[in-house]
Amino acid sequence: MTTSKKKDFENIFEGKRSFSSVSSVTDYLGKQKKEQETEDYQQNQWHHILSDNSVPAADLKHILYKVKYDILFEKNQKQRKLLIGISAAAASLLLPLILIFTLNYQAGLRTQNTNKLVELHCPEGTRTKFTLPDGSSGWLAGGSSIAYNLDFNQARSVSVNGEAFFDVRRDPKNEFTVEMNDITVRVLGTQFNVLNYNDDPISEVVVLSGLVQVAGNEKQFQEQLSSNKKLQFQSEENKIVLSNVDASNYTAWKKGRLVFSNENLEEVCRKIKRYYNIEVELNPKDIDNQLFRADIEIGPIDDLLNYMSLALPIKYELINQNQNKTEKGKPQRLIISKK
Repeated sequence: MTTSKKKDFENIFEGKRSFSSVSSVTDYLGKQKKEQETEDYQQNQWHHILSDNSVPAADLKHILYKVKYDILFEKNQKQRKLLIGISAAAASLLLPLILIFTLNYQAGLRTQNTNKLVELHCPEGTRTKFTLPDGSSGWLAGGSSIAYNLDFNQARSVSVNGEAFFDVRRDPKNEFTVEMNDITVRVLGTQFNVLNYNDDPISEVVVLSGLVQVAGNEKQFQEQLSSNKKLQFQSEENKIVLSNVDASNYTAWKKGRLVFSNENLEEVCRKIKRYYNIEVELNPKDIDNQLFRADIEIGPIDDLLNYMSLALPIKYELINQNQNKTEKGKPQRLIISKK
């Protein structure tokens, strides 16, 4: 591996994701045949990362080549596609998505030696694929995290903050548990999606395949969900809502897509807040019976908002709250109102 190529890898490890570095590494990973050379280099980087931790590297071996990051680049391209439906209306535009797989310490993999806890954090604007010690796998949405004990195979329990998809390896003798703020999910082997943001009073479980059992941590209830079933727990009202859904719409995010299936403006804004990490201001008086239907590749927020303003009677304003008004940065607040 050349010195310049190593520098490109180091830039990505350190979070310095320039387009040139990403293009160089992506091309190298796609064409290079010296896989052992690449693995040796990544192994050295991994040991360097763990040099300040007392937990042996062997304890985390199951993670070493399993963590994958999909980095979203807002690059202008003419070939884009967007499918939006409101009543009989439709439009199309291709949104760009550049994928790269790499192991990144700044993405937040760390250990806490006091209780031997492993935490995996997914940075904003990315999606993370992970594999657990028992062979179960899944995806984390941007800004989300999971945590589990190093002796995971003794007790398969994971806590979630944010949104995660799990593909659980079946083990009849050892159930798999997902701990959330207000509910707990128990399964033996299945595929399901969970929502559990600390700052959101709504928790959700959607089953793609198999069976899951959901129980309340404080509110006494227990429900069994099968494929294409959704349970929503609203902590402020202390109630659960069960519904039949197309589960693939709720797991499309792990493929880089957002699907809105006849959703009201309030729910649309909730998703925008989650996936774009932006505060959304919506006047309750502007919430009406307008429903939004869209199947869109996750890209620049402006593209989504432009099409929303065409499909719905709304207008929007993106505000950058940086004190230095001359500094261009990512918008931090979105205001949506009626036209």
